[in-house]
Amino acid sequence: FYCFIFSVDLHFVLAIYLSFFQLITYGIASAGLFAALYKIRPFAKFMKPSDVPLHFLQSRVPLQGTVRHVEPSSTRVLLMVDHRPLLPFLHLNSKTYLPVKIGGVNITGNGVSWLQTVLNEKLVTFVPVVKEKEYLECVVAMPQKDQDSLEIGEELVKLGLATVHEPWIKLKDKQVLAYKKSLANAQKWAVRRRNGYWHFVKQPTVLWKTQMFVIDKIKSLLPTIVVKRLDL
Repeated sequence: FYCFIFSVDLHFVLAIYLSFFQLITYGIASAGLFAALYKIRPFAKFMKPSDVPLHFLQSRVPLQGTVRHVEPSSTRVLLMVDHRPLLPFLHLNSKTYLPVKIGGVNITGNGVSWLQTVLNEKLVTFVPVVKEKEYLECVVAMPQKDQDSLEIGEELVKLGLATVHEPWIKLKDKQVLAYKKSLANAQKWAVRRRNGYWHFVKQPTVLWKTQMFVIDKIKSLLPTIVVKRLDL
């Protein structure tokens, strides 16, 4: 009889201990889940620069949204982006959009027109680099079907619709350094081709016109992949 009671008590104690450890395990797992959710903010809709957590900038977390309109001014050009949360959730329709500045470039008037034509109501990916009070400075790209994403800052500079802003941020981040290098190369190409802004800054000479004529002839004879590789 006593053995039976002891056996029952032992099973009861073991059941309590198991329940206790399960609660601890579930608690730790839940805490980890909440911490992860807080870190990535999957349901958060950012509508002003201060909404974006600092670790998003430090980790270069890519964000997405739709450009609702382009807001030009004498000092800067801003993309007003309707940010798209990582996981869609019920949000009230808001006319407040996240102001995004394309990093490292000064955009011309023709560049503003180009942005309005190309980006208006289009989905973009933007990687935050610098957070200012009035805007979020980002590396901006537009996804394209069956093609690489169009790097907006680089394309503007290459077309002569923007110039590289110097000095820009002095971060030793690999992604930022690669972006700055792409902007510098794009500007060299724009200057060489006298594109946009550079057509008026550097007047075309007879020698330059001859060089461009020869380059265009060579391009017409070579496959597209070779032309891209040679950066003609």
